[in-house]
Amino acid sequence: MRVCILEEFTRMGGGQVYALQLSRALRELGHGVRFIVVGNARVSPNEDYTVVKARFRASYDPPSLFIDYLSFRKLMRELNHHVDNCDLVINNHPNFIPLNPGGRGFIVMHGLSFVDFIIDEWGNVKNEALFWFLSRNYRLYDGANYVYNSRYTMNLARRLLPRMGINAGREYILSPHYTVNIEKIPEKEDYVLTLGRLEWNKGLRELMHIAREIRRRIIVAGKTDARESKEVIRRLSTISNIEVMPDVDERTKEELYKGASIYLHLNRKENFGIAVLDAVASGTIPITPRSGAPWTDILEEGRYGLGYTGIDEVPKLIEKAEELINREEVFKSRIRYSPGNFRERLRGLIKDFEEPS
Repeated sequence: MRVCILEEFTRMGGGQVYALQLSRALRELGHGVRFIVVGNARVSPNEDYTVVKARFRASYDPPSLFIDYLSFRKLMRELNHHVDNCDLVINNHPNFIPLNPGGRGFIVMHGLSFVDFIIDEWGNVKNEALFWFLSRNYRLYDGANYVYNSRYTMNLARRLLPRMGINAGREYILSPHYTVNIEKIPEKEDYVLTLGRLEWNKGLRELMHIAREIRRRIIVAGKTDARESKEVIRRLSTISNIEVMPDVDERTKEELYKGASIYLHLNRKENFGIAVLDAVASGTIPITPRSGAPWTDILEEGRYGLGYTGIDEVPKLIEKAEELINREEVFKSRIRYSPGNFRERLRGLIKDFEEPS
């Protein structure tokens, strides 16, 4: 089968990692894969790909939204031409790439990305006027087949898509797999790890408060591709027990997971959270907000980690984590999200998709 994956590579975020996982698994299942990359590729997928030049911005600020709106119809016509010879079409970023594959494929939702920036972690809409505008823009996905990256995302979609005038066709859940390769629980050191883009909306202001309340060392590792990253690094570095490690490579990241005793996640509206999953896959006890996919899907609401509602709870959870959670059970639970299970779930999805509805 000839599979085309539509993606934008303006950065290497969780969605792009997922696209590469899809490509690898599809090839292992014997399919041919080609990426159709929309816009300027700032990072290379290192795969067979075709670039479709487009005037769009992978951003949610009002000028970018307006530019995307103006270019959607023209870009849609051009994209249809590029997927003519594809047996299966996967649109992995439908919020920026306007193509509904219809019966020929599916769109992947990494959170309710159409309106993600104007809803809270529970799906409450914060700007009704903009919600109405975006609903008109994305109604082209009415009737599309949907793949969700988590149960959390699926629940958001089922709550809000009908309000947008969008009804899903077939629905599936296919979560990413972990990215670390660790066969047994490593020897742990006494530090807390947190990873993510170095920007304030990742909860790093709250981390400064937490750090002042505990004695343990906290390592913060992340990408510096946000405008405010330099300021974030400077401010975090003023706290004596915080160590900032910007732009670490994959090998260093894996070593950090191996040594960390506890992984602290700070984003309350996380649509999946590969960083949390990699903590589980390295035998690192995760602590997350009691919201978002890390809590509902990965930790199974406290079975494989600890949750908090308020930041003031976190210091005590850090100190008690190893008494409250069995590290061995956390590590064993990684099998739910192994690369092999991902491939087999994808095989089942494609088999089901090929059968008439």
